[in-house]
Amino acid sequence: MSDDIFGRVGNDLSENAIKGMVDDELKSHKKEDVSLPIIKLKLAPTVDNVVDIKKKEKKEKPKESVFQVPGAPGLISVKMESTVRLPDTLTPSQKLKKAFRYRRYGRPARQTLPSTVIVKPLPEYKKQDMMKLKGYKLKKSLLGAQMVLPALLVFLLFSWLPILKTFTIAFQKFETINKPVYVGLANFTKILYDPKFWEACAHSGILSAIVIAIGTWIPLFLALYVYEVRRGSSLLKILYFIPFLTPAVPAAILWKWIYSQGFGLINGCLSFILGHPVAIGWLTDSKLVLLSIAIVFIWKNTGWAMLIYMAGLQNIPKNLFEDASLNGASVWSKIKNIIVPSLIPVIMAVVFIQIINGMQVFTEVYIMTNGGPEGSSEVIATYMYKKAFLYMDIGYASGVAVFFLFLLVSITLLRMNLSGGKRSNR
Repeated sequence: MSDDIFGRVGNDLSENAIKGMVDDELKSHKKEDVSLPIIKLKLAPTVDNVVDIKKKEKKEKPKESVFQVPGAPGLISVKMESTVRLPDTLTPSQKLKKAFRYRRYGRPARQTLPSTVIVKPLPEYKKQDMMKLKGYKLKKSLLGAQMVLPALLVFLLFSWLPILKTFTIAFQKFETINKPVYVGLANFTKILYDPKFWEACAHSGILSAIVIAIGTWIPLFLALYVYEVRRGSSLLKILYFIPFLTPAVPAAILWKWIYSQGFGLINGCLSFILGHPVAIGWLTDSKLVLLSIAIVFIWKNTGWAMLIYMAGLQNIPKNLFEDASLNGASVWSKIKNIIVPSLIPVIMAVVFIQIINGMQVFTEVYIMTNGGPEGSSEVIATYMYKKAFLYMDIGYASGVAVFFLFLLVSITLLRMNLSGGKRSNR
C-alpha cells in the first residue's frame, strides 16, 4: 500500500493529496481484515488530520473450569438420549466425570448396564439318556459303599457275628458233640453260685487296682519330664512308645525269662548287688504273681498314656506357669495347684481306660502263669477260655462272656455319667 501511494504521488506530498489517497485506500480495504499492515504517517496534531481506525473487538470466551462442567446438572435431572444415558447407580461425582470426558474427548457415555444374554433352551433328553444319567449318579453315590464293603464284611464276619452267636449260645447248653439245648437263664444263675468265677473277678479287680495305682501316675511324671526336655524329646517319645508297639506274646515271653527264679535277669542283678544268691519266685509266689503281671502290663501301656498326658499338658495356658514362677512357686506347688487340677478330665479318662484294659488281660497271664500258681493269677479272660476250650462247657463260657460284657458296659456308662455331671456343673 505504501508503494502505491508513493508511486502515484511522486514528489508531490501535499496534505490534501495524501489525505485523498488514504481515503481511497481505506474505502478499497473496507471489506478486508482490519489486521492488514497500514503505514501510519505522522501528521500534524490537528483534529481534521487524525484518522480514526477502529478494530473489531473479539469477544472473549468465558474461562472454562475443570470443576464446573456445563450441562452437568442436566445429566442428573434431565433424561438424556440412549447414547449418553447414564445409569442410576452412578453418584453425582461420577456423572460429572463422565460428562466432562464426553465434552472434552467427544466420546459418548455409554450404558454400563449389562447387555441381555440370550439363553438358549436346553436340548431335550431322551428317556434312555435320562436312565443312563440316573444310573451314573447311583453308581457314583455307591462308590464309597463299594470301597468300604470288603472291610465291613470282614468286620461283621469276625466281630459282630461271633458276638451275636455268643448271645444265642449263652441261653443254651451247648456241647460240640450233642445238639444245643435251650436252658434259659440257667447259665447266668450258675454264675452267681460259682466261687471260681468270683475268685477270678477278684483277681481281675486286684490287677486293675495295681495298674491304676502305678500305671496312672508313672506316665504323668514321664510326660512332665519329656515336656520339659528341650532336646531329644522326640527320641524319648519313641523310646517310651516302643513297648506299646511290641506284640503281646513276645513281650510276655521276654518278661517270663526276666522273672525266672533260677536264671532271671532280676534275680541275677539282685544277687550281684547283695553278694549272695537270690531266688525270688516272681511268678511262682501267690503274693507276688499279680504284682509281676501288673508291672508287665504297665510297662507295655505306659507309652500311650504318656502321649495322652502330653496332649493335656499342651492345652494348659502358659501364663499360669509364668505367674506361678513370678510368685516364687516351687515345682511341686505347680504340679499340685496347676497341672493336676487342669488334667483331672484326662486323668479320669486314663483311669477308666486302664480299668477296662486291666479287666481284659489275657495274653500276659496265659503265657506267663496260665492262671497259676494254684489259680492265684486266674482272671476272667483265662477262666472263660478254660471253660470253653478245656472243659468244653461252651454254653456256660458264653454266659460268662455276656456277663463280663455287661460289666464293662456298666463301667463305661459310669464314666460317661461322671463326665456328663462334671460338664453340667461347670
